[in-house]
Amino acid sequence: MKLDFSNIGVPTEKLFGSEKELAKALKGFETKKQNFLSALDDPIDALSKFAQDKREDYDTVVVLGIGGSALGARLLADYFDNEKLLVLDTLDPYAVERVLKSVNMVRTLWVVISKSGGTLETTTLRDLLAPGIPAKNWVIVSEKDSSLWKWAEEKKCPAFEMPQNIGGRFSILTSVGLLPAAIAGLPVDKLIKGAQKMREQVLCKDVARNPAWQLSCAINTLKREKIVNWAYCSALKTFGAWWTQLFAESLGKKGKGITPIAAMGPTDQHSLLQLITEGDDNFFNIFIKDNSIERSPLGKIMNIELRATTQSLAELGRPNCTLEIPNRNAHTLGELIVLWEMTVAFLGELRDVNVFDQPGVERGKILTQEFLKEIE
Repeated sequence: MKLDFSNIGVPTEKLFGSEKELAKALKGFETKKQNFLSALDDPIDALSKFAQDKREDYDTVVVLGIGGSALGARLLADYFDNEKLLVLDTLDPYAVERVLKSVNMVRTLWVVISKSGGTLETTTLRDLLAPGIPAKNWVIVSEKDSSLWKWAEEKKCPAFEMPQNIGGRFSILTSVGLLPAAIAGLPVDKLIKGAQKMREQVLCKDVARNPAWQLSCAINTLKREKIVNWAYCSALKTFGAWWTQLFAESLGKKGKGITPIAAMGPTDQHSLLQLITEGDDNFFNIFIKDNSIERSPLGKIMNIELRATTQSLAELGRPNCTLEIPNRNAHTLGELIVLWEMTVAFLGELRDVNVFDQPGVERGKILTQEFLKEIE
């Protein structure tokens, strides 16, 4: 994995800050006591055994969750082109009906994921489906002693604990994402190994060897209010939705924030690019280049389009950088996830924002509960 900052327009010695600044950011991150990196060492033996035991019993795995409890599973299913793993993260009756019609209810394992245990959309779907589905077809992922955990105990269905001090948008490499992925037969062990490899780099105190620090400094130094993640890799389409939540919900506080825009190349060259080239000069563009597609004539053309787009933007003084990935396997995805998680964590330190809470959404939740009384 390689970062190219040659189209930024700022010398790298002025872009990445000092090792003293990096050390301060690492110290600040440590004081937050967030466990999404240390959780990569948590044993997954019980999770893997459960997944292996259940895999042949079910044709489909359906995750009931929303936000960070669903985007991780959706990302993994789409990245690996896995049709066994589905996600229900909406109360839209048409979307729910479409999923229910597509599965054999008896041969489906329902994975209910909610950190608090009381997420409205998730518990509503569970309550809708529970009367017609036996206990053996359910598995729960939640914090211990939550209402959802207690429901699992009453129903006598399996439950897996969410690790402490890990927010939903940072939880993809815990039981939240790994359990449904493992049941669907995805290579979670290789995913974790890739993440562990990147962890070594993002905790490195050497500015020149820490890609997450470099990315966060580039984003912060350029002070653009919009960031576009251009994935020239079809497997990363849903990655964009996960990445969007990570940026928006983590950094949008105190009147500050960066608007994240997920784009697919070359498709969105024919929609967004005009705005980015001649509209408001407030975009920082990050391109993801998959070097493995060079083996195909189509892939060669696609990467030429990427190169032409990055150069045309640079000629206009529109800053961009390129992240090159060697392939689209599990190891690479694990690296990408941790790279962006720590890029956001560092941005929080640089901007004095706590990226691990989301106070802005609480009022809407309170009002929803009040309005629900009107239909009781």
